[in-house]
Amino acid sequence: MYDNKNQSDGAIYTNNYKQNDKQPDWTGKVEISRDMLKELVTIVKEGGSGELRVALWNRTSKSGNEYKYARLDIPQKKEEPKEEPVNDSSDDIESFTDDDIPF
Repeated sequence: MYDNKNQSDGAIYTNNYKQNDKQPDWTGKVEISRDMLKELVTIVKEGGSGELRVALWNRTSKSGNEYKYARLDIPQKKEEPKEEPVNDSSDDIESFTDDDIPF
């Protein structure tokens, strides 16, 4: 289930209504798609965490207002590198001849 690249985008704007230091500097929304929510539920049911990655880019709207373009996605499971069998035999190197080269 981790193979899907579910992501949701949104915008975060300067909070023009901020009246004190306890209110956020930026506010906005990111809509989570149905598929992304289903994937999160599946991960949590399987014992994983409901973790989302957040990425922000600085942008300027057509009207000149600065905002943050936001993207949420589900962290992808890192694939474990497959280990190649170790060949301890040094005979293979010594038995290598020109006939083994196909060209």
